[in-house]
Amino acid sequence: MSDNSISPLEHTPKYECSICLKRYKRREHLFRHISSHTSQRPHQCTSCNGSFQRADVLKRHMRTCDGGSSRAANRRRACDRCVRQKKACSSHQPCHSCAKKGSQCWYPTDAGSSSRSQRGSVDEETPRNAEINPSTLGLTPPPANPMMPWGFTSDELQALGTSPQESFFGTAPTQYFQPEWQDAASLASETMAIFEPSASNEDSRQSLRFLDKFTSNTGLVSSFDCGTQEQREKLSAELDRQISLQLQHRIIDTSSTDEFPLDWFNDPLSLKTHEILLLIEEVVTIKPRNSSVTLEWSPALRSACLQFFSPSNLRRFLGFYWAIWHPNVNFVHRPTFDPLAAKPTVLAAMALIGACVSSDMPENEDAKTWFNCVEEMVFIDDDFNSDMTYPPCGSMATQRRKIQALQAAYIVCLYQNWEGTDASKSRIRRYRFGTLVSTARDIGITSARHLNYSEQGRHDFEWKEYAAREELIRVFSWIYLLDSAFVIFNNLPPRMLIKEMRLHMATPEACFQATTADQCHEQIQTSLPARSLYWSISFRGAFESLCKDDPSTDIHGLVATLCPLNLFALTSAIHSQIFQFRSVVGSFQLLAPIRNALSNWRAIWQSFSSNFPQGLSPHMTIEDPHIQPGELWTRMGFCRYAPEYWLLAQLMADRLAVLETSQQVNELEPLEEGPLDPILNKYDQTSMRQVNDLIMGFQTFQI
Repeated sequence: MSDNSISPLEHTPKYECSICLKRYKRREHLFRHISSHTSQRPHQCTSCNGSFQRADVLKRHMRTCDGGSSRAANRRRACDRCVRQKKACSSHQPCHSCAKKGSQCWYPTDAGSSSRSQRGSVDEETPRNAEINPSTLGLTPPPANPMMPWGFTSDELQALGTSPQESFFGTAPTQYFQPEWQDAASLASETMAIFEPSASNEDSRQSLRFLDKFTSNTGLVSSFDCGTQEQREKLSAELDRQISLQLQHRIIDTSSTDEFPLDWFNDPLSLKTHEILLLIEEVVTIKPRNSSVTLEWSPALRSACLQFFSPSNLRRFLGFYWAIWHPNVNFVHRPTFDPLAAKPTVLAAMALIGACVSSDMPENEDAKTWFNCVEEMVFIDDDFNSDMTYPPCGSMATQRRKIQALQAAYIVCLYQNWEGTDASKSRIRRYRFGTLVSTARDIGITSARHLNYSEQGRHDFEWKEYAAREELIRVFSWIYLLDSAFVIFNNLPPRMLIKEMRLHMATPEACFQATTADQCHEQIQTSLPARSLYWSISFRGAFESLCKDDPSTDIHGLVATLCPLNLFALTSAIHSQIFQFRSVVGSFQLLAPIRNALSNWRAIWQSFSSNFPQGLSPHMTIEDPHIQPGELWTRMGFCRYAPEYWLLAQLMADRLAVLETSQQVNELEPLEEGPLDPILNKYDQTSMRQVNDLIMGFQTFQI
């Protein structure tokens, strides 16, 4: 009888596609099926550079491949919009369909390669000082009154010192650029030279290439600074080696009881596995109304949960979290983080992020099974929903669990927004993140302040108190940054205001990464002496100084010596101000503070870059050939791309300046005519397509 009861489970397919819900008995069959839902083509022909989704298709292709002689005939000539709508395209610029609808008309890069080469040959014959003429370049003159992408006309582009035939970032002669565009290009190139030596010689017109990739991809690995597949595989091998060494010190017995392998009983992390199991069982069996959890509790699901959150997997996923993900969002203090004392909610959330950036695709897919469960258990957690008011002078170390509840909620917002479904992304952006902001306000953003540790002797310095306060400062800063990200990439009105950010700025990475209390106290004494302006200035004060005509050199000198997180937050704050400016009617005089902030931020970043040259810890990058696996957690994450955020803000400000000069006085907007916004027309958009179109538009105008 027992055999009969077990056999149905053995024959039931247990691997389910999260997209179409098809089930498979073998994991590799599921992976082969999942590739049919994506546009990735990992198998490439070495003769013609053609790419294919499956290896067997590539083998059949190789039998008839002619080395690419026919590729030119098969190159796509239709614009992107016609391809998406599966309509015929006239291949003009703009094509007939886009011109009729008044839509932006874009062509793939390869489609224009031949024309670019033709233009290049014409350029060689054109005298250097001759005036550039569209007819000379073999370009079709534009219509009489065309609207260029993102709303520029030819006359407005001339006001910016460029034209549709001149590049913002290309190699055109410098006389065609106004000074601010030269500054933009030089800042981007300087940043690449400092933090990306391998890319320092690339064309400067690719200076927005990170934001281009960021807005055209989905997934944490594809979007953020997570290294290459080879680097993650090497890290995986190192983590497996470390875990196996730890197991050798315990009872080596692979047999199991009904629930747990015997070696779990000697593993202190097995208690955390059981705590996570109980929390997930609760949210699956007791679903609130409109719950996002769709799983049904069963012995098979219980077994899968124990396996995914097993002690060895927790160690492995935490290893990926620290080495690959932590530099990108660095608000957990690793030197004092104890997984045995941590809340199971934050441990589960960190494990999911680690599994998402793992080099093992099965772990990436298995993590998605638990996304909604961990989300539910994090946002119903008592520590997250209880009253949390911290006195600035009280002990913050005793409130570590409540800080971890904030961190767990933030991590959930991250993995759902970049790895979840469209429904999950909308739910996080519209509801969960709003709850997170409200909880931050309940705690009191002004409570995120340090004591003046430089006035304390070593015997008075409490390392865990510093760590707790710094974690709170950083998690508030990252909440503000995520809010700014929704403003920039989803065109969502901001939930947080710069005026409420009256908290300390984050301390230098050398202080936050110090592995002992002695090292931390010494670094604070060196970087932030007792009379330093840091102890009396807030993030809000630093930004207000940034917006002035005559900024405080002391404040700017201070910001340049702190961690890049502060600079990243300041440039994101500029984007929030630009959104506010776009939303105000008839207040173009407010553009002056934004101009000041852009100019001053650039000077501070250049000072920061000269103070911390690339290759010196803690400002190493993942491209550094000398970085060791144990040093990956100390590197500089995607904050190093802050100059691209600055450059995007600079371009938007210039676009608004054109509108300021072209807008007619007392002009009435006809009902239901014209775009809602001169730059981004759709609000609260889940896709980042319109921002990517904007970025491509900024980079496409080149010779």
